[in-house]
Amino acid sequence: MDRSATTRADAVIDRIHVGGVVLQAPGSPPATAFAVAGGRFAAVGSDAEIRALAGPDTEIVDLRGRTAAPGFIETHVHPHMSGMNSATVDAGSDACPDIDSLIVALTARAAVTPPGQQIAATGFDDSLVAEDRGLTTADLDRVGAEHPIVVRHLSGHGLYVNSFVLRSRGIDRTTPEPEGGVVVRDSAGDPTGEFREIPAMRLVAAPDEVMPSGDDMDEGLRRALQQMASVGVTSFHDMFVTPAMVDSYRRLLDSGDLILRGRLYMGFGTLEGFSVEGDDRDEQHDHLAVGGVKLISDGSIQLHTGALTEPYHDLGECHCGEMAIPPADLDDMVRRCHEAGRQVAIHTNGDRAIDLALDAIEKAFAAAGGVQLPGGLQHRLEHVQTLRDDQIRRMRELGVSASVFVNHVYYWGDRHRDRFLGPERGSRISPLASITAAQVPFALHCDSPVTPVNPLFTIHTAVNRVTRGGAVLGPEERLDAETALAGYTSSAARLGGESEAKGAIAPGLFADFVVLDADPTAVDPSEIKDIAVLATVVAGQVVYAADSEFH
Repeated sequence: MDRSATTRADAVIDRIHVGGVVLQAPGSPPATAFAVAGGRFAAVGSDAEIRALAGPDTEIVDLRGRTAAPGFIETHVHPHMSGMNSATVDAGSDACPDIDSLIVALTARAAVTPPGQQIAATGFDDSLVAEDRGLTTADLDRVGAEHPIVVRHLSGHGLYVNSFVLRSRGIDRTTPEPEGGVVVRDSAGDPTGEFREIPAMRLVAAPDEVMPSGDDMDEGLRRALQQMASVGVTSFHDMFVTPAMVDSYRRLLDSGDLILRGRLYMGFGTLEGFSVEGDDRDEQHDHLAVGGVKLISDGSIQLHTGALTEPYHDLGECHCGEMAIPPADLDDMVRRCHEAGRQVAIHTNGDRAIDLALDAIEKAFAAAGGVQLPGGLQHRLEHVQTLRDDQIRRMRELGVSASVFVNHVYYWGDRHRDRFLGPERGSRISPLASITAAQVPFALHCDSPVTPVNPLFTIHTAVNRVTRGGAVLGPEERLDAETALAGYTSSAARLGGESEAKGAIAPGLFADFVVLDADPTAVDPSEIKDIAVLATVVAGQVVYAADSEFH
C-alpha cells in the first residue's frame, strides 16, 4: 500500500486520527493518518488526505507525533488462569526468593482461611528459588495440618501438595504411575508431594478444584482482559479451553464485557462435544471464535518432562523426558481433527515431541489424500523451544506454522544453556531467525501466566535475546524489530487465518490498534521494552487509555 489515501466506498467517517506515525504493516511505508468508520479502518494516508474525508460529526484525534500500530495479537495465553492467580498466594521467586519465605506466606494465608478449605499458590519455580529444588510434603506440612495445600509450578506442568492432600486422595507408595505423568518419589518409593504433567496432577487436584467457577471465573477473566488491554493486546488465542471456560466467555460476551477478541482452542474432548451440540454462535461473532484444538504432547524443559531426542544436559544417561500423549494417540487425534477441518495447535517443547507432531500431521495429510485445512489455515506447533534446522525445513514443506515462546530466552535462557540443555542446544532455543529465513509462518507469545503478558517486552526479547543474567543468547537468531513486530500483528493474524480481518492498519480491516509513545521499529533496540502503551482500541472503541486524552 502506498501513501495515497485508500478509502472504503460510501464510508461514513466516525473518527480520524492525524499527526502520527502510522505503522500500516511490515513492508509498508508509514502514513501519518487514518480514518475509522463502523468499527473498521476506512482510509489510510496523509493528514491532508484523511482530513478531507471528515464530515460535520467526525471526531478528530491528534496523535501529536505518537505511533499507531496494529493491535497486538497474543497467540498463546491462558486468561482465566492468569486472572484467577491474583486470588492465590504468589509463589514466584520475586515474592518468595526461597522456600522459607513461601512457607511464611502460606502460613499467613492459612491463618485467615477456614479449616478444610484449600490454600492455593501459583508461580513457584524450583530452578529460581535459593534452594534450587522442588517442594516436598515436609516443606508444606510446616504450614499446618488443617488445610489442603496445592502449589502450582510456574510452567503449569507440575504441582506440589502437602500430606493432607495425599491422605485425602489415598496417594501412597502403591499408587501406580499414570501414563504421561510423573509421581515423584523418594528412595523408599513414597510420593514426595510433587506431581508432573496433567495425568499425574489430576491424581491430587481435579480441574474444577484448581479453577473456580461462576462469578469468580468471570471476574478472573475480566481482570485478565483488562491487563491484556493495558499492554496493547486487542486479540488473543486462549490455549486449552474447558466447557466451564466456554460458558464464562459466553456470559461476558452477552454482558458486553468481552472487550477483546478471543479465539478459543479447545481440549480434544471439549471440542468434540461442542461440535456435536451444533452450537456455532461463537464461530460467527467478531469477538469470540472457535479456533481449533489444543493438544499437549509433552511437558516442560524446566521440569525435565519435555521430550528430547538427546538426554538432558544435567541428567545424562537416557533421561530424555517423555511424551504426555502416546504417539499412536497423537496420530489419531490429529487425524480426526484434520478430517473435521479443525486446526490443531500442538504443545511441543522438546525436539522429539516436534518430530512426533510433524509425523502426526504428515500422516493426517496422507489419510486425507493431501487435502489441506479450509481457508488457508495451517496446523501449528506451540513453543518449539528446541526446534532443529531439519524440522524447520520440514515445517515449511508440510505447511505448518510456529507460535514461538521466545520469552524462554530471557527467563530461562541462562539455565537452559548451563543446566537443562547445555551450551549448543541452549544457545539456539526459539530459533526465530532460522524460522523466518525459511519463510515458516510464525507468531510470538508469552504463555501468560507462565510469563507476564507484555508484547513489547516479548518483541524486545526476540530482537535482543538478552537473558535474565545479561548474556546475549544465540545472537544469530535475533530478529529485526519490524519482523518481530509482525510476530504480534500481520504474521500472528495469519496463524489464525484472520489476515483479511486484522493484523494491519488497512481499509476494511477491524479498527484494532494501539497508540505508543515511540516507534518500536525506529528506537534503539535496547529501548523497545521501555515503550509505553498510551491507548488500546478495538473496533474503533477505546478499551484502555493511560490518561484522559484518549478517552
